[in-house]
Amino acid sequence: MLKIILARHAETIWNEERRYIGRADLGLSRLGKDNSRLLASHLKNQPIIKIVSSSMKRATQTAEIVNLSHHQDILRQPLLNEINFGIWEGLTHDEIVEQHPELVKRWFKDPFSTDIPEGEPWRVFADRVWSGWLSVVNSLHEHSPQRESADEAKIVLIVTHAGCIKNILARILGREPQKAWHIYQDKGALNHLIYKDGNIKIARINDTDYRSSKKRNIPEIKTCDSANKEDLHFVISKASAAYARIFGETFDPANYMSMAELTKEMEEMSFFGIVQGGLMIAAGAYQAKADVALMRHLYVLPACQGQGMGSRLLSHIEGVAKTDGQHELLVGTYEKNREAIDFYVKQGFKISQDSQRLLKKYWDIPQRQAEISIVFSKRL
Repeated sequence: MLKIILARHAETIWNEERRYIGRADLGLSRLGKDNSRLLASHLKNQPIIKIVSSSMKRATQTAEIVNLSHHQDILRQPLLNEINFGIWEGLTHDEIVEQHPELVKRWFKDPFSTDIPEGEPWRVFADRVWSGWLSVVNSLHEHSPQRESADEAKIVLIVTHAGCIKNILARILGREPQKAWHIYQDKGALNHLIYKDGNIKIARINDTDYRSSKKRNIPEIKTCDSANKEDLHFVISKASAAYARIFGETFDPANYMSMAELTKEMEEMSFFGIVQGGLMIAAGAYQAKADVALMRHLYVLPACQGQGMGSRLLSHIEGVAKTDGQHELLVGTYEKNREAIDFYVKQGFKISQDSQRLLKKYWDIPQRQAEISIVFSKRL
């Protein structure tokens, strides 16, 4: 297993002035150099075995400052250079809105289909960056140890740009490319990924704790409303792909829950989501009955599973149930869903001996679905 830290470079003077900077090859400002030293101090004693940087000054200078304690050969990868913003280079957001009001509206709504004059099309940029990412990832197998624990895992540091990181994370998460621009990436942000057996898992997005003495910013759990419906549907559809092994190869996760069904359920239940970097990565639903509380859904995006997100959501829902005065929480799952069964047992749930009666009483699901389901209960 390897840990990958996908880092955004530190500040240039244009970053400080909030100007769009893409292909303009500026070096770090004084603030950027100071913050790079903070990053270097944060990573000083970490087992970094490889450093990759874009070929642009602001990224290579950030990497070089970190590398003063690690003495690695920095690999420059120009495919991980930032997008060319064309006629927007060097302008502030207000200046862009004033000079190109219609273009900026279209671009922020769908950068994948809207080109900036003299710039690099987002779709071309996204494919270029993904090629650069794959070239780095494909070289990692030689560094990937087979028997190290998570605490001992070696680190690969990749220093690149906000647009590149947004595209990489969106692709790993399975999000459509139009959503990439909406991922948060603060200056100098770190994104923690796990590489094991050729697979990538995302542990944390947009981590800037090393810049502050404040307590670690734990990913937000938010109560969802109709504005979050699209994100909820995405998480449910992606996570339910695992049910193919239960329902067979003809199972289509995109149709597991329709938007109409989700709309109806949102009127009856409380939905919660875990948000990292502006994107929802996990979702759960809770419903209070007169005599019992139900956890109706618990889904985590495949790329984020195994990082404790399900446990955090479950703990939050248990807290809501206790606040509501409930003393028992029920949750249903498929009897062949071994991972879910192991998870609930680990969280203190017990299999009910009266599953079919409880399913009939509390769950409005087809009989054929109930027949392959079981219920777990937990005293609160």
